[in-house]
Amino acid sequence: MGIFTKLCREFGLIIHHVVKPVDTPQKHQVKRTIEEEQRGNVTLRRTTIEEIEFSDGPKGRDQ
Repeated sequence: MGIFTKLCREFGLIIHHVVKPVDTPQKHQVKRTIEEEQRGNVTLRRTTIEEIEFSDGPKGRDQ
């Protein structure tokens, strides 16, 4: 990567980290369940994540 490309990428990441938290609602993880099963040389894994999402205004899906 050239210097200009690196600078553009870093600038984009800075903007992303500043703007993204304002737009996203708060999420709180309530429960995480991981089930694993071995079948020979294959591992089957199921991960279930339960979350609560808080929105700050009329931008929520149901409003």
